[in-house]
Amino acid sequence: MRDSKNLVIGMLCAVVCIMAVAYAAFSTTLEVNGTATISSNWKVGFTDITCTATEAEGGATSITVGEETVELEANGALVGEAGTSTSATFDVTFLQPGDSAVCTVTVKNSGTLNAKVETLTVTNPTGGIITYVVDSIAQGDKLAAGASDTFTITATYDDTEEQPEDEALSKTLTITAVYSQDLSA
Repeated sequence: MRDSKNLVIGMLCAVVCIMAVAYAAFSTTLEVNGTATISSNWKVGFTDITCTATEAEGGATSITVGEETVELEANGALVGEAGTSTSATFDVTFLQPGDSAVCTVTVKNSGTLNAKVETLTVTNPTGGIITYVVDSIAQGDKLAAGASDTFTITATYDDTEEQPEDEALSKTLTITAVYSQDLSA
């Protein structure tokens, strides 16, 4: 009986020692140090606008991109530096049927992340004798990092109708392209 008591006491002492070692092992502090750096940047915007007017005798076209407004004189061309804005307002004034202006807008992705057109909003009042056509830009279009693309905006004074006496000879269009990161690339 004495041997069995000694055996139980020995086993209890062994269990206590094992528990003490296990507690000491699990109670040590684990310290992990590290540094993470993100080197990407986001910069998508309209960079250049080139406009040419035809037959606009005395008429002018003005384009506002961000805070900058540039004027297009009759039968001339202009390149305006537009920075990083992705919203432009085109306001044309024509004098006679057949007058038109074509603007080519360059959008550039100067950042390091791929982009796509998330939403495209074109505020183009309907009706009237001046029409706008926006071509070559659509929702979902992709623009890789470092790449650029162009789209055109054409304004035309409809020459198939007689000039109404009370019709305004100017019309404003605003185009806003909201870009987001393209995660599919």
